[in-house]
Amino acid sequence: MKVYGKCPKCNSEIGYSTNANTRVEFTMQDGESKKLTCKNCGRTTDFYVDELNAKKSNLAKIGAGLIFLIGTPLMFFFVSPIFTGSRNHYVILIVGSFLLIPVVAYGIINKQDQVRVSSFNRKKLKGRIHNI
Repeated sequence: MKVYGKCPKCNSEIGYSTNANTRVEFTMQDGESKKLTCKNCGRTTDFYVDELNAKKSNLAKIGAGLIFLIGTPLMFFFVSPIFTGSRNHYVILIVGSFLLIPVVAYGIINKQDQVRVSSFNRKKLKGRIHNI
């Protein structure tokens, strides 16, 4: 997942990739603050974890596109003998299920990404009590 902070000098977004699903996980992995350098103006800014926000990635679109590009030729390779050999009504169901696989994969990947982004953005760390 990518998290972003706004550069105070040029207002461009500074991105950072992380495996954390929540701000607590982010803090445990990277600390309560993260220094990020703006690619536009070159200024290094120290962002507190609550100043960072997550955004949806394009992973779902890329993944579903790859599944579709790989799955469609395979579908015609496996289903074409069925078309030439017999006139079965189940062929329509088989073709429909092969075309449905990329759509379902896109939906699942998109939903998981949406849950990760909303769980990261929903809860903030401010007001935490530190154990001494």
